Amino acid sequence: MAAFPFPYTFSLTKPSISKSLTTRHHVKLLVLPTSRKNTSKTCSCSAQNTRCAPSNSPLWTVTDIAQAVGGRIVKWGPPGTISIDTRTIEPGQWFFAITGENVDAHDFITLDLSKSGCVGVIGNRVCENWEMGFVQVDGDTVSSLLKMAAFARNRFVGKVIAVTGSVGKTSTKAMIALALESLGSKVYHSYEHWNNTFGVSLSLITIPRDAGIAVLEMGMNRKGQLLELTRLGRPDIRVILKVATAHLENLVSLEGVAMAKGEMFQEAKPGDICVANADDPFVKSIPVPQGARRVLFGRSLESDVRLVSAERVGSGGGVGVQVVLQKNMEM
Repeated sequence: MAAFPFPYTFSLTKPSISKSLTTRHHVKLLVLPTSRKNTSKTCSCSAQNTRCAPSNSPLWTVTDIAQAVGGRIVKWGPPGTISIDTRTIEPGQWFFAITGENVDAHDFITLDLSKSGCVGVIGNRVCENWEMGFVQVDGDTVSSLLKMAAFARNRFVGKVIAVTGSVGKTSTKAMIALALESLGSKVYHSYEHWNNTFGVSLSLITIPRDAGIAVLEMGMNRKGQLLELTRLGRPDIRVILKVATAHLENLVSLEGVAMAKGEMFQEAKPGDICVANADDPFVKSIPVPQGARRVLFGRSLESDVRLVSAERVGSGGGVGVQVVLQKNMEM
């Protein structure tokens, strides 16, 4: 991915950047080099907010599906996107029936499902007289979903950015996507709080084929979970925001939370970028593998990208922020 240009100024306007932020947002970032000798470049962008739930774009053909899950085509169906929830399925989607500990989604495959626009099923079985597409898999459907996610990641040739932290994941993910869109990139970001095993799998599965960058959210509530998710998503840029008192029931202490969050960086490859909050001593102390690049951000003077000031701005009922950033390293 091209380095973020410095110096640079850009303004962004969107109706919202997350579900919880419903007013219009005007975001202006003023980015200056440490020397402050160059004249900044300015551009303005206005974009309609894109909801990243599965759409009707034909991302998956029936042959793609069968190859991805290692399944057998029993009935052919048209291309579509993937859903694991019959309650929110949209016309043109395939339903992936997941068998969980408490619920077997195959029980919800009825003829009414096809009437709602479902074009096919991926799973172990379908109901009697099912006339839509059907790709049959044997055994555990959760494993089949993970296979499909891995297949999707392997075919995606763009860059993947993953964000984790005890707070701020969803908003940060949306703002990263918004900033990158303003530079002309085709950016996908995962839908709402899709940050567990199912959510990250669906996030990978629903990346549009023409996207250049995918911004994902990854969460955890136990040791080992982030490592599993990063192995699935293989992010090129890994961001840790904050270590706080979330999930202490499983991780006991802030040190335990920090160790679990540190799994985000644990298997970073040479050339990957590990972005850490310099203002959080737990995050700052998380080690980065040899060959990966560490970038610190925050108000701290040690930050590679330092927040100099932030000011709330806006008029006419809008809400916005204007920030000044200072770069202290070559990027």
